[in-house]
Amino acid sequence: MPQFARPFLAASLLPAFLTPRPISWAFPSLESLLELFPPFLLAVPKKKVSHSRKAMRSANKGLKDKHNLVHCPGCGSPKLAHHLCSNCYSSLSRAWKAKARQEGSSPTSGVPSVVE
Repeated sequence: MPQFARPFLAASLLPAFLTPRPISWAFPSLESLLELFPPFLLAVPKKKVSHSRKAMRSANKGLKDKHNLVHCPGCGSPKLAHHLCSNCYSSLSRAWKAKARQEGSSPTSGVPSVVE
């Protein structure tokens, strides 16, 4: 029985951070905690921000006007510059799918590929 009364590992064999130490429940004082934070972290608003001031601050976050609108050279409908015209693309897509259906193959096989 005395064999089981001994601890499994002696304290001298354990590293320093694993040795048992008494637990200290002392909390730091409020003054020492306030020294850790800079003053701007403790800043709070003095009064409620009114609705009109909030609206004025967020007025510049609205949607901006588009300046890159051009007319499609094919159909004349408005489109974004350097983008495909949705009207022309849909008509081309319908034509490709109709041609593929006439040939009896899948609709995507009639679409011309970029890499051949």
